[in-house]
Formats: sequence, C-alpha cells, structure tokens
Amino acid sequence: MKNKKDLELQHYSLCLIPVPVYLISTMDNNDTYNIAPYGMVIPVSYNPLIISVGSAKNRDTYRNILETNEFVLNIPGIELLRKVNKTADPIPSEEDEFIHANLTPIKSLVVKPPRIEECKAHLECETIWIKEVSNDAENRVIITAKVVALSLDEDIFIKNLCKQKGLMKPLFYEGKSYFTLGSYVGNRKMR
Repeated sequence: MKNKKDLELQHYSLCLIPVPVYLISTMDNNDTYNIAPYGMVIPVSYNPLIISVGSAKNRDTYRNILETNEFVLNIPGIELLRKVNKTADPIPSEEDEFIHANLTPIKSLVVKPPRIEECKAHLECETIWIKEVSNDAENRVIITAKVVALSLDEDIFIKNLCKQKGLMKPLFYEGKSYFTLGSYVGNRKMR
C-alpha cells in the first residue's frame, strides 16, 4: 500500500488538476467593455448546455453580469498568454479592457457583450441564477448560465475532436503557472 501525505487546505494546488483558462467578456450598463481571466468554469449540463462560473463579488465581471445577465466565455490559445495576463491587471472599471489588453471586440451572435476575435472559441451565456457560497473577505458566488450561442474559428472546425483540441492549444492554470494540453491517451471504449 502506498503511503499518503495529509495536507493542509492551503496546499490545494498540489491535488487539483490545472483548470482551463477562459477570458470572460462583459459590459456594464454604460457599454464599457471588460475582460477578465477565469479558471473556475465548469459545464454542469450538456443538454441544455449550462455552465457555472465561480467568482469573487468584488470583480467588475461579477458586477457587470449582475447588471446585464449576459457574458461571453472566450477560449484563448497559448499564443495569447501575455494578453491574458494583461486582462488581469487592476485597471479602473470605466476603462475599456479590450484597449488595455490590445484585443479586438467582435459582435456576438445573441448577447450584447462582444466576443474576443483573437480567441479560438466563444460561448455566449445568459444568467440563470447566482448563488453566494461564502461570507469571507472575497464573498464568493457561483454564476450559472445557459449557453445561447457558440462559435469557433473556422480553421479548427475539423470534426475530429482529438485533433481539434490540439489545434486549439488551450491554456490551463494552477498555482500561478500555465500549461497546455499534453496528448491524446484514449477514449471511453477502452477497457
């Protein structure tokens, strides 16, 4: 039997798998654009397609979603790493984050907040509910939303899931470090 090491909760990053990085684009009621990197994003249903996002209440992203009930999950590739980091800069709420990070807004198919042209894929979302999950200094919430439109760069629309995910070159994040996909290792038919 292998020996197991008990850890304090602050060492959680040693036990978790890196999470995908999404750039969430929102806008406030004054039509000011915001972008922020998020890793606490998970699909919770595929039919209908429902996504949950964990956020702190003190973020512009959360306040904008609360105001408008809409946002876009944009999937950046590894080539956008520096711009992803720029979207994490603390800048005033009234500043356009697209300009700050040198990214290009493009009209969304259904929702009002724009998609990010440089990203590989986009999930346009409408909020279903928001639930507070902590009363600590950050006041964490879970935002659950229905995906109402999808788009993908045409050059990676190849209908071969294994090859397509490799072409996306998505970013993953854990413990202040970035990663990308390794390699295809199998499927559900393997026994």
